[in-house]
Amino acid sequence: MIRLFEILYKKDLNELPDAFFLFMMADKAFHLYGAHCPNCRTKGRLSFYPSYERNLVGYGNGSVQENRVTIRRVYCSSCETTSAILPDIIVPYKTYSLLFILHVLKAYFFRKGSVPALCAHFGIAAATLYAWKMRYLTHKVLHLGVLEKYFHTEDPHLSEPASIFFSGFLSTFSHRFGFSFLQYKKATRFNSS
Repeated sequence: MIRLFEILYKKDLNELPDAFFLFMMADKAFHLYGAHCPNCRTKGRLSFYPSYERNLVGYGNGSVQENRVTIRRVYCSSCETTSAILPDIIVPYKTYSLLFILHVLKAYFFRKGSVPALCAHFGIAAATLYAWKMRYLTHKVLHLGVLEKYFHTEDPHLSEPASIFFSGFLSTFSHRFGFSFLQYKKATRFNSS
């Protein structure tokens, strides 16, 4: 898969539009020219391949928003593989957007309501909430290890807006560990374009 880590980089995280809008922005911003194959790293050998649809669940204006999105794919004529193009708003293999999951976890950890009340509000099962919590706690050590470089060195990200820091973190995390933050399934190593 080709991960796009630019959409959250360009946005103020405190004023983000819904996940569907962010997905559409990322999809329009991707260009084959200059893109590398995530498998063999060749440049200029990609062509568009048939796409597929999936659901994308986000949260905005105080309610859950579900949209159907088209995931574009590319074919590499060099290594004869296909790859999906996924923006940073998507957690690979999951329906819920990254920001939706983080929104739910923030409400949970900051005690914005009881578990049954939170689950009813967000339209999820308690088991889903606890699975996200466990995945977050599992990634927490990795998360803090990546963040440590930002806090113990002179890094330009410290002086940048939160959105730049967050997107930089997502990209660094995926490149360092070979899977996306809060991703459930450890995938084969991938690179961003």
